[in-house]
Amino acid sequence: MGSRSTGRTALALGVAAAGWVLSTNQALAQSTDREAASAAADAADDEEELGPEAGAKRPAAPDERAGHVLLQGRLGLSQPFGDVAAGQPGSRILSGGLAFGAHAGVGLSRVTVLELSGSYALLGCSDCTARSLDLGLGFAYHIAQGIAFDPWISYGVGYRRISFSSDGPAAFDDVYHGLDVARVALGGDFYPVPSFGIGLFAELDGGTYLSRPDGGSGITPYGFFQAGLRLALDPVPRGTRRPAATAGTSRPIAVGSARRPWRR
Repeated sequence: MGSRSTGRTALALGVAAAGWVLSTNQALAQSTDREAASAAADAADDEEELGPEAGAKRPAAPDERAGHVLLQGRLGLSQPFGDVAAGQPGSRILSGGLAFGAHAGVGLSRVTVLELSGSYALLGCSDCTARSLDLGLGFAYHIAQGIAFDPWISYGVGYRRISFSSDGPAAFDDVYHGLDVARVALGGDFYPVPSFGIGLFAELDGGTYLSRPDGGSGITPYGFFQAGLRLALDPVPRGTRRPAATAGTSRPIAVGSARRPWRR
C-alpha cells in the first residue's frame, strides 16, 4: 500500500514539474517575441523618421570663392585728420572730399581674398587744390559664402601720395609721400543676382609721412576715414556649381530614384 501511495505521489510531482517547466518556457518565448517585435517597431519608426538617406555622407558645399577673380568699385567721402607737418594739424588746411576707387582680388580659400586696391580723393583745401592717391595690398576675410548677404573685414598696408598746388600769386606745388601702416575696412554686400552685389563700407587708414617738402625727418602721423557705397562683381557667377543629385546617396537609392522619376 505504502509503495503505491509513494509511486502516485512521485508521478504527481513529476507531472507538476513538467507542467511548470513547459509554462516557464512558453512565458519566456512570449517575452522574447514581444521584445523582438518592439525592437523591430522601434527600428521601423527610426527609419521612417530619419528617411531613406539617414546616415549617408553628404558632400561639402561647393567653394564659390577660391580661384575667383573679384572686382569692386567704390564711391564715398574721405575725411583726413592728423598732421601735415610737425606741429601743423591737417584740419587747418585740409577738409573732406569726394573719393572713388577700385579693388581687384583673387580668392585664396573659401573665406580669404588677396586684394590690390587704389583710390583717388579730391580734398578740400584753403586757397589751394589738394589730391590724395593711395595704393594698397591686403587680405579680406568673408564671414560667409553662398548666401545673398556677404559681410567682410579687411586689413592691409599701402602707399599714399598727397599733393598741394596753387596757381595764385604765391604759386606752389608740394608733394607728400607716406606709408599707410594699417588699412582696416569692414562692410557687407547684398547680391540681388549671383554675379553682382551692392553694399556699404567704412575704412580707416593710418600712417606716417616718409618725405615732406620741408625736408623734415620726424614722424608725422596722419589718418584718413572713408565711407560710402561699394559695387561688387564676381565674373564667375555664384551658385553655378552644384553637387550631383545622387552625391552622398547609396547606389540602390540613386538607381531607384532614376527609374521612378515620378516619385518624390
